[in-house]
Parts: sequence; C-alpha cells; structure tokens
Amino acid sequence: MRWPANSFHGAERPTAADTRTLLALLRPSVEPSAITESINLPASRWNNLTDQATRHGVAPLLHRALLLGGRLPQIPSAAVTKLAAERQITALDNLRNFSEFGRVARALQAHSIPMIALKGMHLADLVYRDISLRPMSDIDILVPFVQVDAAVEVLVSLGYLQNSKLASGYDIGLTAPRLEILLELHWNLAAPSEPCTPPIDEIWRTGVQARIADADVLVMTPEFLLLHVCAHLAYHHLFALDFRALCDIDEIVHSTPQFDWEFLIDRAQHGNMARGVAAALRMAREQLGTAVPEDVLSRLGGNALDQRFLEDALEQMSAHPDLPQALQFAPNLLRLAAAASPLSRLAMLLRRIFIPRTELAALYGIPDQRARILPFYAIRLLDLLRNYGGSAWALVTDRSRLAGTSARNERLAIWLSNS
Repeated sequence: MRWPANSFHGAERPTAADTRTLLALLRPSVEPSAITESINLPASRWNNLTDQATRHGVAPLLHRALLLGGRLPQIPSAAVTKLAAERQITALDNLRNFSEFGRVARALQAHSIPMIALKGMHLADLVYRDISLRPMSDIDILVPFVQVDAAVEVLVSLGYLQNSKLASGYDIGLTAPRLEILLELHWNLAAPSEPCTPPIDEIWRTGVQARIADADVLVMTPEFLLLHVCAHLAYHHLFALDFRALCDIDEIVHSTPQFDWEFLIDRAQHGNMARGVAAALRMAREQLGTAVPEDVLSRLGGNALDQRFLEDALEQMSAHPDLPQALQFAPNLLRLAAAASPLSRLAMLLRRIFIPRTELAALYGIPDQRARILPFYAIRLLDLLRNYGGSAWALVTDRSRLAGTSARNERLAIWLSNS
C-alpha cells in the first residue's frame, strides 16, 4: 500500500493558480476556453500539476478527464506517462484490496456477522464503476456494535493484528502485515467528540444488498453515502482531507439521477450535521460544478456560508498532502498548535486524557464505578501515546510551520460546532 508522501521531492509547492487549474480540469463540464488555457501550460507547470494530482489522489480522475475530452495528445508526454502510471498503480493496488475485502466479507458471513462496505470499496466499485479511478488507503467496514468482538476474532484468525484496544468510540484499526493492508472496523460513523450523530440504526435498516469482490454485502443508500462522505470531510477531518473527497461527492451525485434530496436534508438536520454537509456540498458545487440544487443548499444553510470559512476550508484541503504523515489522520491534534500558550495547550491535552468518567466507561465498555474505572485513565494515556505519540511529536517539531494550518483548523472547528 502506498501512503501519502510528505514532500514535493524538489518540485515547487502548488500555487493557488495550480489548485484552480487542477480543479477546473476535473470538472465534468467546463468552458472549452478554460480547458484550452489549462492545457497550454509549460511542461514545468504540468509537472507540478500532475504531482499535485497524485498527492491528492485524483491523478486517475485527471487522466480520465483528459482522455474523455481528447486532450491527452495536447499535454507533455511526461505528464501523460505519469498520469497513466498512477491509474495503473491504483488498479493494481485495488485488485489486492478487493481480493482481501472479499476474503474478509466471506469470513464474516460464515460467522453470521453482517457488514456494510464503507467509502472506498463502495465508491470504487458501485459509484465510479472502475477500480482504477479511486485510490484508497485502507478498507473500511461497518458491523453491529454487539458483534464487534466476534468480528475482531474472525479478523485475527485471518492474520490481522489489532493496532490497539483503544476505544475510539466508533472504530478499531487492524493491520494485515503480510499484505500491508489497514482495515478499520467501525460500529459507528462518528467519534463521540464529533457534534454530528449519524442514524446508525436506520442505515442498517435501509442497507442495500450488493455484490462487491464476489461477496454479498450491504451498502448504504446513495443518500446516506453522500451524508457520510460530507460529514466525514467536515466533522471528522475538519476539511483536512485531499481533493478526492470533493470528487467522491461529485461522483455520488452524478451517478444518482433520482437522488432524494428531501431525505438528505431531513437526515442532515436531525443528525446535527446540516452545517457541515452544506459546506461540503457548496464546495463541491463551486469547485467541481456538482449538480446540487440551489434550494437544497439554501435549506441546509449553504448559501449563508461565510466566505472566509469557504476559503479556509479550501486552503485546508489544498494543504493537507503537505502535512506530516503522522498528522494527516489526526486532525484534532492540530488544535494544540493553535492554542495561545503552553498552559492552554497543556489544559487541552489534559482534557483529552481525563475525559468524563461516564464517557470513559462507555469507551471501554466497563461499569461506571469509581473504584473500577480509575485505572482506565492510565490505560487511556498509554493507548493515546501508542496511537498518537508520533502525531504529537510531529506537531512539536513542526509547530512553527504548522501554525497557519492549526489556526485554520481551530476556526473551522469553532464554526462547525456553532450549528
């Protein structure tokens, strides 16, 4: 598995113009003049553009867009070669991912454990309908909470190692060292610290039967899939995610002609995620031309979004691939760098360790009894160090360079929490 890179290997950092050009070329429909202007870039700029597309996980989509538009002969051959190679690598990586997913799905099914395929697996196969177009860094599945322990036992029997018993409140990470595959086993779709509350029971009730990797599994309806992708971008990652997320939103909408927008609006509002979903949808419409109806944005509050917020969100996405790898999947740690003083940073850190007793009991599945629960604070500290020690160290060593990202991260978190 190829993990995101952390440097530009000598290439220039992408400019705002590079970002605009990349997003313009990814739009399903764009003015011919804009395409011509973008195509006529010098070779050095195309090198930067393809590098940026690769780091954002959209190089295969850029290759598809240029191929379908008959534009590949008009760009430098080195850029064509790189884009084609990234698409081929994505296809090969996903052949392995899908093979492993099928093995996992069949094993769980043999033990009568239902599962829902999440995000990458669902998107690549049933939404993009081409596994060469959608890179994925892990395999995500959802199982019922009451069967989490049984599912972990099955995965361990398949050779997986549990990263930690840290109870995140919504998932457990496992790795298959032989295959270099990370699998995230979810029982919820949002962490307890996130303000949104996905309707898990309804997601299970409305699950749709599907065939993925020669295995019979459940997938979410298009409406719940879009809600999940939008909320994941806004609340879980605070927009510190690559441009793949916007492309996923666009592809879901594009591939579902009879999309039930009324249903999405209702569930977004009841799940306390209307503000984040509105922001994600508006960004997709503005940057990729996603066909989100005007009244949908209006009713979700998307038309009243502050321009500063939208600029922060886009900049946060643009800068995401340049974050130290240890921080790319720990966005909440960035809030520490935004704190004004060492004392306030220490206070924030202590609050994350010494969470309320009832929350600790829920996370670790233990009775809320003082004598029995106190030792679990020490266990939580060790688990946090094991899981996020590298991220914290990256934050300490790169704090000055990350100041702008951290400040944006804090502003976005405050805005989203004021729903």
